Amino acid sequence: MTTPGLTYPSGQLTPHGWWHLINGTRPTMRLRAHDGSIDFYLLGPYAPPYHDPMTPEAVVATSLKGLIPPWQDITQKGAVQDGVTYIDSLYDPTEVELVVECMARDPKRLRQVVRDLIGSLDAKKPAELAFSTPELGWWWAPVRWRGGSSVADPLANQARTRQRLSLRLTADDAFWRSYDDVSSTGFSYEAMTDTFTYSTSFNQNWMGANWPLSYNPSLAGDFASSRDAGYVFSNGSQACWFDQPGTVTSTRSVVIGPYRTFNTVTDNQVVNIVLGSMPEMAIPESAYNDIWARMGRSGDAWNGNGIRARFGPGYVRLSRFNNFVETPLADRGLVLPPMPGDKFTLLCGTEGNPRFYTLQRNGLDILTHQERGTASVMNSSHRGIGFGMQAAAALITQATPASVRKVSAGDNNAVSRNGFLACTNIGDQPMYRDYTLFGPGIFRIGDGPGTDEYVEFGPLLPNQVAFLRSDPRSRTPLVVDLTSTPPTPQELNFFQKAIKQFTGSAANGNAFLQQIQSAFGILPPQGPMYSLLKGRFSTRAAIPPKSQGRPAQPYYVKVEIDNGTGASRVISSGTPLRRWPL
Repeated sequence: MTTPGLTYPSGQLTPHGWWHLINGTRPTMRLRAHDGSIDFYLLGPYAPPYHDPMTPEAVVATSLKGLIPPWQDITQKGAVQDGVTYIDSLYDPTEVELVVECMARDPKRLRQVVRDLIGSLDAKKPAELAFSTPELGWWWAPVRWRGGSSVADPLANQARTRQRLSLRLTADDAFWRSYDDVSSTGFSYEAMTDTFTYSTSFNQNWMGANWPLSYNPSLAGDFASSRDAGYVFSNGSQACWFDQPGTVTSTRSVVIGPYRTFNTVTDNQVVNIVLGSMPEMAIPESAYNDIWARMGRSGDAWNGNGIRARFGPGYVRLSRFNNFVETPLADRGLVLPPMPGDKFTLLCGTEGNPRFYTLQRNGLDILTHQERGTASVMNSSHRGIGFGMQAAAALITQATPASVRKVSAGDNNAVSRNGFLACTNIGDQPMYRDYTLFGPGIFRIGDGPGTDEYVEFGPLLPNQVAFLRSDPRSRTPLVVDLTSTPPTPQELNFFQKAIKQFTGSAANGNAFLQQIQSAFGILPPQGPMYSLLKGRFSTRAAIPPKSQGRPAQPYYVKVEIDNGTGASRVISSGTPLRRWPL
């Protein structure tokens, strides 16, 4: 939803309001317009009388009913049965009855406040009614303006500065919701790891026994001749940059690697770095961090060939290097700058598609690129890995790149993995999870915590993404195709192409002809997404609600991925639901 352009009241909090906000003595109640353009703080420290009296335009709740959704019991009664047999209870929509008082400094502004409030509600487009307390945080519900609402006498605000309105709002989903609980699992490729537990004592030409250094590699030969140029070193827990001292400093970059005692077995690589700080933002240029893959060697040093992913405040960029010359392959903006603890991962190649590149941030794809042609160097002599930094010119010392506290790498091979997703429900209603599956692989998801029964989905091809809903009561589709980049077509050899042309398009729907093609290694069409789903989730898939007398506890759902790679992962999310938001 968009950022509100108008807020009632618009003034600053008074010291009295700050005291209530800090101590949590008043719950906050907020109504947000259906298009997100206006926020009305109806109760709490942001509302009257705890705001600046010089901006009195506001809307205050004076009466509130119906926050708990009504329900109906479903029972069954036999012909000669005493009482009834209870079967279930189903909740109806929440019907909120809200009386508010609009106030302003004069009648003209009062009419504007009333117009803004009425314009924020709609019979079709839901607004948002939210509550916040220090104990529970924010809980909200999408609410529509309910038919039959009697607003007010339009003449009641003539020559007045206050007007009372009666509103009836409906929350169709019945419950109040809070921020989603999210968990994920994937593959961790760490055939080599360096956490920089050694100190290089501010030595400009030394980063430990395994890391050769190449400063300003575009100049092909500047190897840190001066301590005053800025340089990289290890402080015993992370790799850091020592800034060039003084004023009007210069830009300087370093390639750290390839790691001397490690090469991947295959061309398909996974390289990870974990940041220990933020790269510094400056004008005209900010500092950046790099991940290097498919690096070539010249003795112990870098030979100028490789794949680099650069990221920092504002953008990420993927480039190939040939003999120290950079050729950008893809770039995009980065809204949220890199943060301490962020894990960035560069995946070079997947099985069947060695020139497909993916840059991930904390397990989520932020840049993908399919290289056309064979310009980047890829062979058994270019399987080194590394990382890098660029300190930018600034008026006072350099703009400092982020420190790196861990580097790891491995082969991006198809393997299997078992694990568990930690799911926590802070609501008082059962929570059904949604699963986003990133191919390739065959995915098996447990039918709820503590059970060995599972639902299978797949096989997904590289680049394919599927959304799987576990709520068996849902009327929306259980499977949704979220693929944005089409899977790479199978590369056929000359003989396979001839077989494919001979059998023709008739094989698409003919199992016998597909069997003939399969004998020669030709994969059949995958079919619609629903054809990949085996089994259905039951009511056991729901995560139990929080016990009222105990803290919220995690439940664990079993997950298995077969034939997955570094790009394969499962992200699970669930929305906590409550009957009472306060």
